[in-house]
Amino acid sequence: MGKTKKIDWLNHFLEFIVVVVGILLAFQLNTCREAKKETSLVMGHVTNIVEETEFNRKQLETGKNNSERLLQKLDTLIKITAKPELDRNAAHSLSMELMSLDYLYLKKTAYNSLMETGDIRFMENSNLQKDIISLYEYYSWLEGLDISTRTSYLENYLPYATENFDLINFQSQADEIYTNKLFRNYLAVYRYSLRYRLQKQEDLIALIDEFLEKHSSKN
Repeated sequence: MGKTKKIDWLNHFLEFIVVVVGILLAFQLNTCREAKKETSLVMGHVTNIVEETEFNRKQLETGKNNSERLLQKLDTLIKITAKPELDRNAAHSLSMELMSLDYLYLKKTAYNSLMETGDIRFMENSNLQKDIISLYEYYSWLEGLDISTRTSYLENYLPYATENFDLINFQSQADEIYTNKLFRNYLAVYRYSLRYRLQKQEDLIALIDEFLEKHSSKN
């Protein structure tokens, strides 16, 4: 009978350990590469969101300034139309200037990219994630308020102006056009909605400043 060959179990075990360690190292390296890739993706999104936020702040600042300007003119016109002797030219000029209510425009491209790609799941900083979501939810809320303000303007003040003002020659009209109860009520509604809009614009600018203070790479 042939002699049975002795198996070197120790050598086989060592080879097995080497293979397992090699697989684990390869897996770990791949995990590290994926983690770095995910971190890079998140950093790219955050950079874009910060830039988008800075753009939106400029838009809001412009909108706030226009709201303040219109509100001042509204207050002046309301006072003028309440006086016994109407300054018709001033009332006419202010009434025409009040037809310049602007639209709110806020960019959401960077945020939509973060959400639609699903890369937000890689964001380990839960406070940053929360702050981003809260900021853009406020954007949507203010956009809804802006639509409400413009709807009130388009359904009340603008139709009255179209029917009663001279929009071709820009000439002043009879005193009654500026002093009647309906027009003054429209001015009051316009003022209320614009004042609320201005307040929320100011609130959002403060929220943006806080966000940029915490998360801008410049700080």
